[in-house]
Amino acid sequence: MKDYFAILHIPNGANRDEVQQAYRRLAKKYHPDVSHLPDAHEKFCEITEAYEYLMTHWQRFAGDQHATGFTHSHYDDFFRSDEYARFRQDVHDRARQQANMRYEKFRKQHEAFQESGLNDIALLFTIVMRLFSAALCLFLFLAPPVLALALHWSWILAAPFAWPFAIGIAWYYFDNRIHYFMPGKLYYTPRRIWQMFASLQPSAHDCHYCKGKQANSRPYKMELFRIKEIKFRMGGFRQQQVNYQNDMVTIYIPRSRKAFLVHTTSSLLKVLLIVTCFFAMDISSHPWRIITGAFAGGIFSAIIQAFTRTRSHVSYLFTWGFIIRLAIWLTGIAFASRFSSAPFNIVSTDYIYFAVIAIVVFDSLIMQLTGLLMGKAADKPLVRQYPEVTLHMNEGYAAYNDIPVLSFVYPLFKWIFG
Repeated sequence: MKDYFAILHIPNGANRDEVQQAYRRLAKKYHPDVSHLPDAHEKFCEITEAYEYLMTHWQRFAGDQHATGFTHSHYDDFFRSDEYARFRQDVHDRARQQANMRYEKFRKQHEAFQESGLNDIALLFTIVMRLFSAALCLFLFLAPPVLALALHWSWILAAPFAWPFAIGIAWYYFDNRIHYFMPGKLYYTPRRIWQMFASLQPSAHDCHYCKGKQANSRPYKMELFRIKEIKFRMGGFRQQQVNYQNDMVTIYIPRSRKAFLVHTTSSLLKVLLIVTCFFAMDISSHPWRIITGAFAGGIFSAIIQAFTRTRSHVSYLFTWGFIIRLAIWLTGIAFASRFSSAPFNIVSTDYIYFAVIAIVVFDSLIMQLTGLLMGKAADKPLVRQYPEVTLHMNEGYAAYNDIPVLSFVYPLFKWIFG
């Protein structure tokens, strides 16, 4: 005889909320998509069976809404009936179908994540950090004897402190020596990049970005969100939790090869100018180096787009609300900086850290205030958009949600990388 309460790791007589919480916790642990255990699928079916039984037979076997649980006689009667065989088969079929559907959804999300380039950026960052750790390991090994020979013998006394760390790093390398410096495969290989630029994808639509051109390249993918529900859970001091449920719509805007090349060039130019200004510009303030590089990238990108008569693919980010928030960001950073003209220089004061933290934390609040004061005009792009995009924005969809960090980082990331 099965004890469904024991399968879900909850006491006999647990209420419906406890049953649901236990099922969600165990489903995340044993779902075939995330679990590497050999019996994950059977475990998932088993906990699904227990959950379905307890939730669908609650009234029938417990008697009323205030019942505390099930007696053993309820189980005995159910397991001896033919209904149990049909119920078990039906639940297992639904669990298998659910697992397959979730895997397909997971696969599509993973492909979309790779196509966005975020996977390659994270992978390159991981490789750089691991190369840096290798250089650090060599430095810890060689620095004491080299400094002792070159400067003074007393540097060798640093070896008992440096070498244990170096040995620990080297031992970690040895344990993870397989594919350590190449933890994954890059999605955008040279061949794939070449295919993106060289391959044609004929379409019956006209290019939205270049007037008079046929759409024959990769369409621009835009995702719009609309908050469907906000769930707030209070579990005591420092145990608050907020969950956003969104309606999401994906729009593919037709684009010609010319527009694709111009947009790609604009993104590369922005990255190049931001990096160049950050490392080569002769001012003391690092935030203002980035700001100057972004401003220069925007100016040169606009010149290229005007010269080639190509519309920007990120113009939907520039709304009245975003312009106001951008002005507030720059004003806050300016107040936390000192400017001098002879010679020209910008120095960040100690208040710059407070300004940056305040921008990240309170940006979503400013976004809410602009929306409250300006209404729909706050989220309306300054430039005319693709008709389908305009239609969904009029229905309340937006390019991103007003969540801290996301509302600050996401528009900047999309403006740079598209």
